[in-house]
This record gives sequence, C-alpha cells and structure tokens, in this order.
Amino acid sequence: MFQQFSPASRYGLLILAVFYAVSSAAQEATCPDGKKADAVTRAGNKSHCLVVILSTPETPAFDNVLIVYLHGDNQGVAESARIGGMATNLANAVRVPTISLQRPGYRGALGTSDGEFPIRGDDYTADNVEIIFDALVNIKSASPGKRILLIGHSGGAAMTALLAARHATSADAYLLAACPCDIKPWREWRQESTGGAGYWPNSLSPQAEANRIGPDAMIRLIIGSKDDNALPKFSEAYVATLKDRGVAATLTYADGASHSDLRERPEFFQLVKDMVSTLSAKSN
Repeated sequence: MFQQFSPASRYGLLILAVFYAVSSAAQEATCPDGKKADAVTRAGNKSHCLVVILSTPETPAFDNVLIVYLHGDNQGVAESARIGGMATNLANAVRVPTISLQRPGYRGALGTSDGEFPIRGDDYTADNVEIIFDALVNIKSASPGKRILLIGHSGGAAMTALLAARHATSADAYLLAACPCDIKPWREWRQESTGGAGYWPNSLSPQAEANRIGPDAMIRLIIGSKDDNALPKFSEAYVATLKDRGVAATLTYADGASHSDLRERPEFFQLVKDMVSTLSAKSN
C-alpha cells in the first residue's frame, strides 16, 4: 500500500531533497585541499584541482570571451608572480579577463596543483591532460556564455595541443606559442643541445595526436625566429600535418624573438587580439 503524505509533509520532503542536492553540489565543488573549485583560486572537482590566478582588466573590451593561459616547463616549480604576471599582461593588453592555470604537480606560493610532476619532467601525460580538462570544465561552468581562448607557452603549448586533440570542447580556440610539438625529436634535440634528460616515455606528442583534431578547430601557432629550445621546425611540421587534415591552422613568425621573450612581442599580443575579436564576433 502506498504511503500518503500531507501537503505539509510533501513540502518538507521537497525542502529536504533540495538541501541534499545543494549539499551534494557543494561537496563536489570542494577540492582535495579543502578549497572551493570556484574558478577564482582553484579549478577542478572533488578528485583534483589546479591552482588558479585570475586577472580582470579595469575596462573589459569583450564581455563574451575568457582567456586561459598554461605556463611552460619549470622543473615543477610555479613562480606565482610570473604566472600571475602573464595573466595580468594578457588581461591589460587585450582587455579580457584572463586565468592562469598552475599545471598539474606544480607547487608554488599559492599551493600545489594536483597531479604528477616526475623528477625528470616527462609530464605531458594522459592523466595530466584529463586534470587540466576537468579544470576547464569547471571554468566554463563558472563563466556561462563566454568563449574560451586557451593559450599555452612551450610545455603549456604542448598540453594545449593535446587538449585540442583529446577534448574538442576544451576551448573554442587554441594558441600555441613556442610549441615543442613533436616530443621525441624535440627531446633528442634538447639532450644534444643541453646534455639534459632525453627520452620521455610517458609524454604524449601533439604531432602523433594531430589526427584527432577536427577540421573546424581554430588553432594558431607562433614561434620566435631565434627560438633555440622549441625550434621552429617543430611548429612547422605540426602545422603542415594539421593542414593535410583540412585544419586551417596558421603559423606566425616573430622575427628575432627567442623562446622566452616571444610572450612579450607585439606579434604575440596582436595574434591574441585577433583571435579574441574573432571569437567575440562568433558569439554575437
């Protein structure tokens, strides 16, 4: 026999159900370190979160675009001032809110991002790609109606390319700056040129995963003509592979720019502005 509930009882049950739903959502939005996945200081979910640095311009020029920035390799150490400074530079130059994500396993003054950073580097792994993707999902849900431009520099560019390949919904556009896009020959070059650790057996290669990227993807690359780390040939080969697949990828050269100062060059900021403008127009 079915139990009958009075209107007051049904109302009480409804309130209880809402309470549990809200409590469950709040619990899921709590990171492993106890902080909230608010897309302001942390982004992710109850399984893993990344440290976040948000910079907002005083007078935004585009209210429907958000930039997310992924920094390069640095031995697992996050220099918060530099990462935050890059977010501020982009936010002020393009007048768009910008989030810097502290990559998986990186530790810094603002905390440690979840994920693994091996002693030898070798961290462009499938697990770390998933952690960043979950952070982007969180950021998207916290920024409804905004299109996302994901920008990566160096190792961050490799991760950005892998996100484009493995999760087409990671962002609405991708900019790869100084990308070591073909990991095996790049690591061989780094061993030859610096004497550092060579082969990375656990890292995924954007070049090997380029066949996962759909023809409608908006992907742009930029490289300094004097980059002696992620040599221009790695970006050139990656763009050629994408074009063979029908992806309208482009490669911009910053004449005289090195690996590090590429992010300070006018060619870099102009490319960001152009991509933001295109994204903004698409969402109107």
